[in-house]
Amino acid sequence: MTRTENDAIIEMAATGARAQALATVLEPGKIYAFPTADGPQLLDLDVEEYTSRLPVPQRKTGAVTVEDVASFEAYYAKHSDQDTETYVNVDQRCITAVLNAHSQEGPRWGDHRLHLQLKTTLSWVAWTCNDRKWMPQREFAEFVEDHLSDIREPAAALMLEIATTFQAKTKVNFASATRLSSGDANLVWEETTDATAGAKGNLKVPTEFKIAVKCLELPVVEGEDPVVYGLDARFRYRIERGQLYVSYLLDDPQAVLRDAVLAVVGQVEGGLGIEVLRGTPA
Repeated sequence: MTRTENDAIIEMAATGARAQALATVLEPGKIYAFPTADGPQLLDLDVEEYTSRLPVPQRKTGAVTVEDVASFEAYYAKHSDQDTETYVNVDQRCITAVLNAHSQEGPRWGDHRLHLQLKTTLSWVAWTCNDRKWMPQREFAEFVEDHLSDIREPAAALMLEIATTFQAKTKVNFASATRLSSGDANLVWEETTDATAGAKGNLKVPTEFKIAVKCLELPVVEGEDPVVYGLDARFRYRIERGQLYVSYLLDDPQAVLRDAVLAVVGQVEGGLGIEVLRGTPA
């Protein structure tokens, strides 16, 4: 008897129905084979459609992200084993533990991971985002006032005086900026009225200042001071059509941030007694 295309379709449909029926009674998480007219057919129950019916997962998977060292150490201690591998990507400020990494005995899934994603502080973001940005004098003055607590040298009182003067002299013409023997800059300004020439004056402004900020948003241990990092900054001035623009240049802030991240890596290594590899896991 000749087998038609319709016969084949009917048989395939029947086979599929039998497979679905078997899936309801067989154990999820396993692969079965059963005979058909066209040879053995596999029934894979090791897929999420079926394994989700198990009372518990077959193994640990997932990616957990924490925000401080204590949380990283607690989760690591609970789920790691002797073959767990830990990496740090310094530029991305992320420490990753592959809790089920490959072992010497053979491959493992590598899909249970713990991330410590380090966040920068608002102060750090503010200083670095305005680095090398030219600001009108009033905008710069407001920025200095908002972040006065970060400035270490010169004294905060002097920086506040400079900022206040910048705000007060928004209706003057700045004529020039001369370098003094001390290295500071002398800004010459001229205030005019509608009728006659008004007051003239000089404003002494340092060419460099120092800041100290907390780089990473990490909780401070009780009884200890927050870890801050010093940065040197250089003032820059530009006079355009009598208007003063101010900028500052931070000295290698990325190197400072890298040091802060590596300091956290040192805490993790010391707290867990492990070596953190430099790089990103596959």
